[in-house]
Amino acid sequence: MEKVAILGTGLIGGSVGLALKAARPGLQVIGLDTQPASAEAAVARGAIDHAARSVEEAATGADLVLLCMPVDLIPETLGELGMAAHGGAIVSDVGSAKTTIVMEGERLLGPLFVGGHPMTGSERHGIEAADAALFRDAHWVLTPTPLTASESYAAVASFVTMLGARPVALDPSSHDALVARLSHLPQLAASAIVELAAGAGDRAALLGLAGPGFRDVTRIAASDPDLWVAIIKANTKAVVDSLTILEVRLKDLGEAIAAGRWNELKDFLGAARAARLELFAKPEFGGLPVALSMMVPDRPGVLAEVTTAATKLGANIEDIRIVHSTEGGRGRLELVVAGEDRAEQLVEDLLGLGYHVDRRIE
Repeated sequence: MEKVAILGTGLIGGSVGLALKAARPGLQVIGLDTQPASAEAAVARGAIDHAARSVEEAATGADLVLLCMPVDLIPETLGELGMAAHGGAIVSDVGSAKTTIVMEGERLLGPLFVGGHPMTGSERHGIEAADAALFRDAHWVLTPTPLTASESYAAVASFVTMLGARPVALDPSSHDALVARLSHLPQLAASAIVELAAGAGDRAALLGLAGPGFRDVTRIAASDPDLWVAIIKANTKAVVDSLTILEVRLKDLGEAIAAGRWNELKDFLGAARAARLELFAKPEFGGLPVALSMMVPDRPGVLAEVTTAATKLGANIEDIRIVHSTEGGRGRLELVVAGEDRAEQLVEDLLGLGYHVDRRIE
């Protein structure tokens, strides 16, 4: 592979470019965006080598063309690629709904098209948020069909692996049903929870009372509304089916609570807890991810002190965030560490450094 064309240089496209340049510095990467300023910013960041002015210019001579624009723009771009002299390039996309896109891609490009969807992202968007590490150890779903050429699939799977992701094969309809439950439904639920809380009264008081659980559950509610309208529109049936199932579950739960059926509530919570622990256990790191939370002074070097302690233990930090406190000069630092054993060792070391650490299973 000598040349890759990235159509759409926002968060995902920009991150692909940065990851490619980190893995293969000599690879030629051409970018195109409907907003020329985004493509120029991608050049400035080193995510792409050159900003093309048309789909045909970007695709000409490319070994792989990756469509990274919003999901509602992908079918139109596939049409442009179908008419362009793209020279037999393999084409893939990153759209979060696959059935319609795969049908259109195969209609226009036949066995050269392989649908894809990286199972990662951010509530931030745009080239400014692009990160070369965005795909590291993330699953990247590919959706081959009987029409997909084995060479096309192998090339895209190899490309995904180069970015640090793990390719997973699903048929398009199974993908859409799964992401409706794993991604689209959580987005709607998070937004509904925030909307409900925001209507409860004084927002300043609400912010002061909101704990880590509320922030964790509702983080994705800060995502771009236009993006999510397009995503839900592209996967309407699967999302409505999932919402209907959730509505029934919540109705049953409400009836159990109203009737005082506490054993039923306990069984529900216990089953959910067991499923959550099983889903996210990581035996290679000694078990489940653990969130460590501590108040830290607002002074230079605090973050380095804590992360250095983790590094010395060989602890794998999966996430890190700082929450500013209403108390002057202090903030709350939260780390998510893979494995209970390493987490406990890190807690002991942090206690020795003078930090009081709260912990919870993620």
